Amino acid sequence: MVNNKLDVVLFDFDDTLVHTDELIEFRKNRDRDGLIQNINKSWCYPVVPNLLKTIREKNIPIGIITNSPRWYIDILIQHHDLGDFSTIITYDDVGSSGIKPSPIGIKKALSNLGLSEKNNVIYIGDSDIDFVAAYKLGIKPVAPSWATRHPINQVPAAILNSDSLLKYLDSFNRISLIADQTASLKTFNFDYDQLNFIPLNEEGCVTALNKEDVQLLALGRYFSQKSEVTALQHESHQLSKDIFAKELSETYVIPNYYVELMVKVIDSLSRYKFSSSLEHNFDVVTVVPSKPNKNPRLENFLKRVKALSAAKSLFIPDLFEFSSDAQSSKTAGGRDARYRNLEDNLYLKHKYINQLKGKSVLVIDDVLTTGATYKKIFEILDDEEVSLSMGVVLAKTVSISEVQKDCPKCGMLLRISSNKKSGIHFLGCTGFYEVHNCRYKENIKVKDCTLCGGSLVKIQNRSNSSYFLGCENYHSLKCSNTEPCD
Repeated sequence: MVNNKLDVVLFDFDDTLVHTDELIEFRKNRDRDGLIQNINKSWCYPVVPNLLKTIREKNIPIGIITNSPRWYIDILIQHHDLGDFSTIITYDDVGSSGIKPSPIGIKKALSNLGLSEKNNVIYIGDSDIDFVAAYKLGIKPVAPSWATRHPINQVPAAILNSDSLLKYLDSFNRISLIADQTASLKTFNFDYDQLNFIPLNEEGCVTALNKEDVQLLALGRYFSQKSEVTALQHESHQLSKDIFAKELSETYVIPNYYVELMVKVIDSLSRYKFSSSLEHNFDVVTVVPSKPNKNPRLENFLKRVKALSAAKSLFIPDLFEFSSDAQSSKTAGGRDARYRNLEDNLYLKHKYINQLKGKSVLVIDDVLTTGATYKKIFEILDDEEVSLSMGVVLAKTVSISEVQKDCPKCGMLLRISSNKKSGIHFLGCTGFYEVHNCRYKENIKVKDCTLCGGSLVKIQNRSNSSYFLGCENYHSLKCSNTEPCD
């Protein structure tokens, strides 16, 4: 039987276990006396003592990984009577080169416990650097709903309150967003006690919001292929592969299990937003439109949702439209650049102008990257004086920032891909999927070549299918340097 119990729960410290915003200056200035004199300005989140107690009673190790120094952590742990931890990794243990978002601290904590990233591990933190460190090591980052409410750009594997966390101590696989679970099982016909989703603000950032302020929801994650970290996650993440499949086929059809999921979501969101009236539904449910002459996958998706839904909403697949010369926003850059690209190219269809005043509108998309499309759509709906506009996406992009490279042949972005036969990753042009079908690709550098200064890249040995590092200048400079592949 597969072990589904958590092997360890790792925590960030500041503003995850203890609220410490008022102590930052004392930590930075190494002011021990100032910290002690002002320590009452910090407080332990009310749920934390019982949370730690219950985890310990289940004989599950608890660790702390923090960028703060050891002296500071020791004083606060003692003051708030947090008890003993199985391992504590601080700045003193990793130095400036190992602080988060580096995964070194998490890796060291696991090593101290005789564990690795292959065990059932979660890391609970309240900031982007916590999530990035976890993703770099390939473990689940979790956001605590009890902690500081500030926007986070990065997407966690789940947002949990203390009750849910304790419920899932024996159910590692359930610590997952609802669309991720649906994709993994390839069905929505399974037991669940709640729809685990991520609330987003208007900027597309993860944040804890009062339900009346929630305008965007993400049901899962999409691992992009623009960095090696997320490209590796992409290959083992079914939701990401399902979403990316639209790039591979002009006739792509969204799997039926997402139709069943969205039917449930529409019903749940109606009760979530209109709790005062259990019979109330969104007046209009629509989708982000396809570009002209492109596969209308979301429009077709909405028709299938309508066929299964009992909601009394008006399902309108063509509420919005793009201009005939609208370009793809994939290579437009950041949020502002993408918004400028949409400003003059996305419209409310003429026949629906002045038809939406006072109505509630839900807009569905499959993946959200920057939130620029929803920004434009919400502005359009505001101009139409709707009573409520809301968006829901199957997935929010997980994007680990690395230096992006442009294709030297056509100028489009390069993206991490893998060779289907060898499994070796390479940088391939995103233009491969465009009309010009650019086939440029280049190897990914693993390390410097000590003989010629070039790049060592991963190579598969044809004789036995093993791997080694070889110099990419072998053909041009006759450098024959090779090294074992870790």
